Amino acid sequence: MEFNAYFLVFYSLLFMLQHSSCRITAPCSQTPHPQVCHHYINTNLLSTLDYQQRFSFRDLVLKATMEQAIKAHQLVSSLNLNSLDGDDERAKLACNDCLELYEDTVDKLNRSIGSSNSFDANTWLSASLANLKTCQNGFVDFNISSSHLQSFPNYVTLSSNLSKMLSNSLSVHKVSTFPSALHFSKQVRGRRRTLLSDDGFPEWVSAADRRLLQSGSSGPKADMIVAQDGSGNYKSISEAVNSAHKLRSGATKRFVIHVKAGVYRENVEIKKTMKNIMFIGDGIDATIVTGNKNSQDGSTTYRSATFGMF
Repeated sequence: MEFNAYFLVFYSLLFMLQHSSCRITAPCSQTPHPQVCHHYINTNLLSTLDYQQRFSFRDLVLKATMEQAIKAHQLVSSLNLNSLDGDDERAKLACNDCLELYEDTVDKLNRSIGSSNSFDANTWLSASLANLKTCQNGFVDFNISSSHLQSFPNYVTLSSNLSKMLSNSLSVHKVSTFPSALHFSKQVRGRRRTLLSDDGFPEWVSAADRRLLQSGSSGPKADMIVAQDGSGNYKSISEAVNSAHKLRSGATKRFVIHVKAGVYRENVEIKKTMKNIMFIGDGIDATIVTGNKNSQDGSTTYRSATFGMF
């Protein structure tokens, strides 16, 4: 009798786990890549899932995708670029892009998981999926093989599965946060129509920033001035950006950089850690920033932006 009682308890627990597993993973069949969904949800999550805590299917999919994105980033980070020969300088540039893009993917997934704004999360998930393609494009730009990454054990499988999981995540997010794809499309169109508030500013512009933008014909008071003739703090925008980043460590107030009239031939890179920086010029035909980076001169498309945030 005692043996039978233990057997019944064990069988009941096994049935509950199997039933929970089927219930949680059943929606996988509706995703763009069901096999990948079933594999990672079962393998990575159900074995450690606390059944007393409620998880939505969206949460599980995003969590599994995040875990794989972290693994992919760690794998790319382990590449020793210094071991590449001098002839592979372009490969180093492409690999550096991939490292930054995978890091950005992890960041955007993390923000998507913690966001209560479904539109923002949708944008971040879309951007994460685009990051993987941009990584590949770096090698295409230089017409070289991506074998430097493909030579890593499991990289091809890992990157392919991550791409499929991101596609699943985007699909599941849309379905779970909007009743239907048609409703989502209507929501987006409606949001575009009502994007501007009564004072003419987008609704996401804060009250403090609106005051800055409404500060009269002279514009907001500048914290730093860029002028080619030497009358400002710096002669190039890049110098001003680097200086502002050092001066503003931990600051939350908007920092205004006034770029006086002139043609600035440079490619300005804004790091993700540089927050609340605002640029103002002297007019569309007066302050001009232009760059000419291209693959023929040794730059990937990703790095060719005149004003880019990396």
